[in-house]
Amino acid sequence: MLLVDVHAHLDLLGNDREIAAAVERAAAAGVKSIISNSVDPKSMRKTLELHQRFGIVKAALGLYPTEASRLSAAAIEGELNFIRSCRDRIAALGEIGLDYQEAKLEKDRRQQQVLFERQLELANHIGKPVIVHSRQAEKGVVETLIRLGCKKVVMHAFHGSLKLAEKAAGAGFYITIPTNIPRSSHFQAFAKALPLSRLLTETDAPYLAIHREGSSEPAHVAATIARIATVKGMVPEEVANVVFSNYQNLFA
Repeated sequence: MLLVDVHAHLDLLGNDREIAAAVERAAAAGVKSIISNSVDPKSMRKTLELHQRFGIVKAALGLYPTEASRLSAAAIEGELNFIRSCRDRIAALGEIGLDYQEAKLEKDRRQQQVLFERQLELANHIGKPVIVHSRQAEKGVVETLIRLGCKKVVMHAFHGSLKLAEKAAGAGFYITIPTNIPRSSHFQAFAKALPLSRLLTETDAPYLAIHREGSSEPAHVAATIARIATVKGMVPEEVANVVFSNYQNLFA
C-alpha cells in the first residue's frame, strides 16, 4: 500500500539511532512520505536536518501557538524570515494554530491569533499548505482560515464537532485521522461521515498512539488505514490509494 503520515514529530522519537530505526520501519510498512512538524526554533532546525538525512521525510516549519508568548517580537520576526528563506526546502508550515487550553488570558489569546495569522499570510505568500493545531479554539481557527482565504489546509487531530469538520471539509480543507482511531469514537465518526476525498492520515508521533499507554510512530498509519476501511466498508488498499492521492493533490 501507498501510505503517508502528514503529521509526526520525528525529533521527539529519541536519539538519532532511534529516529533512523523508526524511519526504516515506516518505509518497510509502505510509508512513502512523513511530514515532520516543528513547534519552535530548535525543532525547526532539527526537522530540516531530518529532511536532509532521510529521503521520505518532508519538513514542516512553524511556531506552535504557545510560542506567541514565549518569544519576543524580534525573535518571531526572525523565525518567520527563516521560514521564508527555507521555502524551497519545506512541504508546509506547521504546526501552527490556536490553543486556548494553554492560553487562559485574553492577551495571550490575542498574541496567538496574531502569530497564527502572520504564519497563514506567509504560507499564502509562498504557496505552501498549512498544518493546523486547534484546541478549545476550533471554531475560531476554521473562521480565521476561511477569512484569510486559505486553500491548502490540513486540520490536525481536529476535536471540533462533526458539523464544524463538515464546514472545514466543505471549504476544501483536509481532516486527518490519527493513529488513536481504534479508541476514539470521535475519529471513528469522522472517518465514517466525512468524504474519503477530504481525509488524510497522521500519527502525531509519538503522541495519539493506538493504545493509551503506548507511543506512536509513522509505521502505524497502516493500522489507521485498516480501521478507516472497516468503518467505511471498503478495502484497505482502496482507502490507502485515495488518501495518498489526497496527499499528492495537496503537497505536490
